[in-house]
Amino acid sequence: MERRKPARTPELGPYKRHELLTGEIVNVERGYTGYGDGKSSNLLDFISDEMRRDWAEHRAKLIAFWKAGQYTAPDVFADAKPWLFVRGEPDTLPWAAEQFD
Repeated sequence: MERRKPARTPELGPYKRHELLTGEIVNVERGYTGYGDGKSSNLLDFISDEMRRDWAEHRAKLIAFWKAGQYTAPDVFADAKPWLFVRGEPDTLPWAAEQFD
């Protein structure tokens, strides 16, 4: 039986958001919903049309977050995970901006 990916949701989710912002895959034993396959930690291996669409859809919000120097905390992103904690840097761009813009 062929395994299907879950249907897309309007929310990006914490793993994909972290990967678009940092270019880093953080795998955990269960519940990983990022772009990776659970084996390779090189996000460049997983650049896809889905990733490009997600960046296009969420670009403005993610860049605004990054440029504000905010933290990925529950008061900013309700689904934030403590092991995916990152802070934006006003003088830089998120990883996906460097890849896709």
